[in-house]
Amino acid sequence: MNINFFTPLSLFVFATTLWASSDTATERYGERFVAYAQVNRTDGTYRRMLTTPDVLETVQNGLPLPDGTRVLMETYYSEGEISTVFHKQKVDGRWQYGSFNGDVDLSTRPQASCLSCHAQAAETDFTFTRPALEGASQFGLSHFLCDKPGRAPCALEVYRRERTQ
Repeated sequence: MNINFFTPLSLFVFATTLWASSDTATERYGERFVAYAQVNRTDGTYRRMLTTPDVLETVQNGLPLPDGTRVLMETYYSEGEISTVFHKQKVDGRWQYGSFNGDVDLSTRPQASCLSCHAQAAETDFTFTRPALEGASQFGLSHFLCDKPGRAPCALEVYRRERTQ
């Protein structure tokens, strides 16, 4: 009798659990977040993108990002030191944005400056790193190189390229 204990879903859950328990996971923002992408910039700064494990599972099942989805972007201007954390949350089908340095504040609101910039990523649900998010459980933390300095957004093509590491 041949019994198959592993289904695609059970393998996905197992892989996600292993990956989410690695050093890419943190609870420093009041709940469990997992880093899925790091964007290195030519000026030596970098950004690390995080979301919750349930969002990873949703995306891996081919579903759109649901209300309640949170995406955090930690900015680093020197190695290992988080500067500002920018974040967004999907509320009633629309993205709201916020940021903080120091004390965690995950409150969000519609912000025209954020919305106008993220409009460039309309085809990926206003989420520049959506392609990296889709491959996160399969590849773990993906690294990308962006030639734009500071807060300028990288082109969507950056996240569709081969990972640098």
